[in-house]
Amino acid sequence: MLKLFYFFRGYLLIQVSGEAASRFINLCGIRHMMLWNIRQDGASYTMCISLKSFFEMKDIVRKTSTRVVVLKRIGLPFLMSGVKKRWFFPAFLLVIAVVFLLSQFILWNIHIEGNQRITEEKVLLFLEEHEVKKGVRLQEVDTELLEKEMRKTFPEITWISVYLEGNSLTLSIKENDRPIPEEDTAEEKLHKEGFLEEEKGMDICANKDGKVISVVTRTGTPLVQAGDEVKVGDVLIRGSVDIFDNEGNVRESVNVHADGDIIIESTIRTGFDVPLMKTVKTQTGEYKTYTFCRSGDHYRILHLFSIPYEEYQAVPHTYSQMGEKLGLTLEFGEMEIREVVKVVREKTKEEYTEELSEKMEEYMTTLEEKAIQIEGKNVRIKKNADTVTLTGTLKVRGPFFERKETKIQRESLDTGDE
Repeated sequence: MLKLFYFFRGYLLIQVSGEAASRFINLCGIRHMMLWNIRQDGASYTMCISLKSFFEMKDIVRKTSTRVVVLKRIGLPFLMSGVKKRWFFPAFLLVIAVVFLLSQFILWNIHIEGNQRITEEKVLLFLEEHEVKKGVRLQEVDTELLEKEMRKTFPEITWISVYLEGNSLTLSIKENDRPIPEEDTAEEKLHKEGFLEEEKGMDICANKDGKVISVVTRTGTPLVQAGDEVKVGDVLIRGSVDIFDNEGNVRESVNVHADGDIIIESTIRTGFDVPLMKTVKTQTGEYKTYTFCRSGDHYRILHLFSIPYEEYQAVPHTYSQMGEKLGLTLEFGEMEIREVVKVVREKTKEEYTEELSEKMEEYMTTLEEKAIQIEGKNVRIKKNADTVTLTGTLKVRGPFFERKETKIQRESLDTGDE
């Protein structure tokens, strides 16, 4: 692989002769000069050496009084020297290399799909405001951020996918195709007492058993107070308002949509399970070494045959870099391809406890997003044959209520005095 690497930089096959030829090799090793394919041919040695090391060994030749003869010049620099008179050939190769590099790093095309109400001009203007246009570097395009900002800027978008394919940016848009609901033009009936009168009343009812912590009524008639125990379906705020006369008698009852804030303390039972076994990748110790080149985030492995492993891990070792001043870093080196195999094993206690804890934390986060406060929790983890189960009880406080249509209340008959 080193031979292929130095082929691009050029190297020499030399012959070293003299009484101190072995000392010459030792001094080159001390100065970290790369020598390979060292062979002894009688009283002399033949070896390969890089061009850089060849020009740095003059003082070693003088110290050891050895004689160095170049037997062969190998590599791309010597091949190119034969075509100097044909300037158009290296110029053509340079153009091909520039086009290849530009295709790897520069955004050339922008495709917009699925848009109907949102015009293409609006989308392109949005991209320019976020510094995304033809000619920018691909590394500067954050597709996830573009998706989030597009949803914020265009509320009519129900689904969007932004992805890079080669040197093209594609925006696939799905717009809301449901008809926009018409505004209700009917005039609202305002009661003379100052609240809205409805044709049918709406109660606020409990949807969990628990204890009432606080009640704040904005519209309607409260039927509970702090400290009361309630059951599922109990009416908390009645969807009607009684109007009294001057003598304190009910003159009329008006239907309203009950409104208010009620906090109930209750319990939630929950449970999660995860598989007991897991599949992990383990290295077998077998590996192959290949030469690679890297431009940006793209690796190219230089090999004639396919990699012999179904599953593997790639470990690069960089030897040389170039093009940093131009902003296009090109790296060369060796890549270790290490074979890995999938092994099924039982999870440790720490592993399945961490997984179950993450599930519980995610569930508690969803509750907090619904304005439900966690006051305490009691959980238990049980290991089964194939799974591990977490069961628990959460002590919570929150708005555990729903709205239902007010049921007609039959007035009790007044029997009067007999």
